[in-house]
Amino acid sequence: MNTFKMVAITTIALSLSACASLPVVDNELSNTVDFQSQWQINGQQPSPVENGWLADLDNSDLSEFVSQVLNNNPNYNEIALRMQAAGFNADALRGRLYPRLGVSANAGRTRISTPTNNSSDSLSIGFDANWEIDVWGKLSSNAAAARSNYEGAQYDYQGARLSLAAQVAQSWFDVIEAKQQLDLSRRTVNNYQRTTDIIENRYKRGLSNGLDLRLSISNLEAAKASEKFSETAHRQTLRRLELLAGRYPSAQIKISGDLPNKLKDIPIGVPLDILERRPDIQSAKSKLYAAGYRAQAAEKAMLPSFSITARGSNTSEEFAKLLKFDNVFWNLIGGITQPIFQGGQLKYTAKAEQLNFEAQKQNFAQKLLLAFKEVEDALDNDRSLAQRVIHTEQSVINAIAAEKVALEQYSQGLIRISTLLQSQRQSLTQQSQLLSIKKQRINNRISLYLSLGGDFSANNTNLNNIKNQGSDQKPSDTTEIKS
Repeated sequence: MNTFKMVAITTIALSLSACASLPVVDNELSNTVDFQSQWQINGQQPSPVENGWLADLDNSDLSEFVSQVLNNNPNYNEIALRMQAAGFNADALRGRLYPRLGVSANAGRTRISTPTNNSSDSLSIGFDANWEIDVWGKLSSNAAAARSNYEGAQYDYQGARLSLAAQVAQSWFDVIEAKQQLDLSRRTVNNYQRTTDIIENRYKRGLSNGLDLRLSISNLEAAKASEKFSETAHRQTLRRLELLAGRYPSAQIKISGDLPNKLKDIPIGVPLDILERRPDIQSAKSKLYAAGYRAQAAEKAMLPSFSITARGSNTSEEFAKLLKFDNVFWNLIGGITQPIFQGGQLKYTAKAEQLNFEAQKQNFAQKLLLAFKEVEDALDNDRSLAQRVIHTEQSVINAIAAEKVALEQYSQGLIRISTLLQSQRQSLTQQSQLLSIKKQRINNRISLYLSLGGDFSANNTNLNNIKNQGSDQKPSDTTEIKS
């Protein structure tokens, strides 16, 4: 993996050097596009999380259950709603780039009692328009920061989807493993009961002593206690799965199936660019852009601002005449505002935002390093667990065979009770360990999919070009929350 590590280090170095060209002043704005293009795959934005990895697990019931959970999980729906809110906030800030129009209407009646009763009506209507001209791009920078935050929220939403699906899949196999451990405990109790019956029969015939019988009974009772523990563990895994599905945790959900004996082979030379699909990396990149735009806006806040204000009004005693606009009064005012002294507020705010931008660069680099580490760990564990499964399976085969031989030899009086009990415990331990290792392997494979941001395919078909979405498109047009 030396090449892998070298590419990882080179990627981080290039990323940080590109970060230096993020928008801080106007003439660097064009460099932002260059930075973005470095993160595109073959001219397209990274694809969203794919469900192909679920198909690799070859469990249709699990795939259907994951879909149900994604519709009903409260935490997942909360993230989706917050993503929508971020989109509307971005649109709200973008609206500041346009003129603001307003209308007002007033009606009044005046009466004078002396020396004679006299009354008059007064109706007025007015129009106001105000436009702050974005000469320096300050408003554009604020809008771009909000849009980047929205993009980050979209990637957080995708990340929550992948993470929740992975949690459900792992919990699903936790339930299966717990059920198989329970079945093993029950078989063990039955085996120990048969052994105890044999020893008791031998004891009654005077072929064994009371010590053998007591040791066997002790073994049987311990197995029964272990069975009760397995029952509790099984119900707890069911409740965890029900909780993820947004159901009442009653441990009544029905899950069937076995732990898979074979998993899809990992392609040789998994392409590094599929890491760019990882939602957390894309979210960190969007937050990096947002920090850069905020730093840019904070610097431009110290520059003069230009505005145009227009007002018009019409007053009349009759409503019909009011709408004719025969006597409209209007004015047009252009203004410029330059901050002079605010106690250093603008200057220090600009410095703080610039430091936040630099801190976000380091956060982005750390995200990349952690991503590479997670992939390395998952690949290493996958190889190790595959070998452990092979060796443990052989151990189980021999342990079960040894248990049968020991029981036959004890029945014939050829071995001591301690040898029989040891062989039974060894068989139970190895069978239980095999189930545990198989579960660990499938859960590690799911963690690998999670660290890669999807399945092993580098060219997914369902691309979602978040960056290319129209800026006028509302988030509600692109995201549907299903209850």
